[in-house]
Amino acid sequence: MAKGEIIIKEDFCRGCAFCVMSCNQGCITMAEDQFTSLGYQTPIFSEPENCNACAMCGKMCPHYAIEVYKLVA
Repeated sequence: MAKGEIIIKEDFCRGCAFCVMSCNQGCITMAEDQFTSLGYQTPIFSEPENCNACAMCGKMCPHYAIEVYKLVA
């Protein structure tokens, strides 16, 4: 299975959690005590070992705050 890595650009994030809802692998969660510079709750890449680089999180993000990279072994 392909592995992936995501980068969450906090300056663009508005805390909508669409990335969390769209990740079928459960790789992204919302941090309870971490906020962006604009005061929005921050999503975190909490389960990187489960990421399959499907890029659904990036596709669903309305603010283009997620970059998805497929790792080549």
